[in-house]
Amino acid sequence: MIPWIYDLLVSPMGLWHIGGIPVLLSSVGAFILSFLFVFLAGRSTAAFLYRKGIRDRVRNYDAFFAKSKTGTPTMGGVLIVGAIAVSGFMFCDLTSGTTGLLMLTVLWFGGIGAVDDLLKVRHGSSDGGLSRGVKIFLQIGFAIFFAGVLVSKGCSPFPPEIRTTLLFPFPSGAMIDLGLFYPIFVAFVVVAVANAINFADGLDGLAVLPSGLTAAVFAFFAYLSWNATSAKVFEFTATENIVDVVVFASGIVGACFGFLWFNGYPAQMFMGDTGSQALGGTLAAVAILSKQELLFLVAGGIFVFEAFSVFLQDYIGIRLVGRRFFFRAPAHHSFQHQGVAETKVVLRFWIVSLLCAVLSVATLKLR
Repeated sequence: MIPWIYDLLVSPMGLWHIGGIPVLLSSVGAFILSFLFVFLAGRSTAAFLYRKGIRDRVRNYDAFFAKSKTGTPTMGGVLIVGAIAVSGFMFCDLTSGTTGLLMLTVLWFGGIGAVDDLLKVRHGSSDGGLSRGVKIFLQIGFAIFFAGVLVSKGCSPFPPEIRTTLLFPFPSGAMIDLGLFYPIFVAFVVVAVANAINFADGLDGLAVLPSGLTAAVFAFFAYLSWNATSAKVFEFTATENIVDVVVFASGIVGACFGFLWFNGYPAQMFMGDTGSQALGGTLAAVAILSKQELLFLVAGGIFVFEAFSVFLQDYIGIRLVGRRFFFRAPAHHSFQHQGVAETKVVLRFWIVSLLCAVLSVATLKLR
């Protein structure tokens, strides 16, 4: 909305693209608005959720995990979804198909998570939410729609020459055209990333800060793709309305930092599947729309590690080998089992996540 007003009033004066300042201001504005939305509404939202009985039910993992977390307000992810949507509405181009895709993504995945959280509360059990099959079905359904939009001639934000290509983040100019396999790849990325963030959301503040750092990395790379000078230097091909990816990702960063205020140890509120699903789906969309899908392997290294530990435990260890590789998966619970304090586990994951973000930016040197 604000870019539209700015364009209406200021564009005739020729100031829209001077040094990219409006883009940076929009990004900063989205960050600040998103942060303040969560920060100012957080305490009252936590109190409301508590009064309504929307509280977490922790699984019994014996003496290794704190039972005191039971009763903490959950479904706080509605703040994250709301903050991202409001900042996107205010600072992104509402006529852009890219903005529409991002808005649909955060609302769809947030909706899946909200239904899952409400069912858990209704049944009084952490296992009473949506079944894994139903959740995957809903995720895949949207992922197919998302991929279809990206490859369609009339709706795709990508130029025809890169519509089905995959960019490798390391050798300069290394791109491969996946052709008909690109929609399949996109659908896989959306579902995989959405579930990876969900797996990591198990300790106070564990998932929210790495999500913010990962979003910041993609905002930075999207900005480099938009800026003509840096795009030429790093051989990025800008997609249509990629500036909206920059602004939207900035809103994600603000929402994550705002929620960390309430989600840090000891958590006053959990994001629940509402937040983890919304963050996962939206981060996947941001990575895809910025044409940096493989960069998530580095920027989101923490989430890749957590998802791999679940895959190794459930599908390789238990189902094929018949034994556990870890005491529990995701991996952060195994560290707790070894006697590492929750706060130390989270802090170390944050450090690794920050290193992953720095390494992601360092890959530009390889280009």
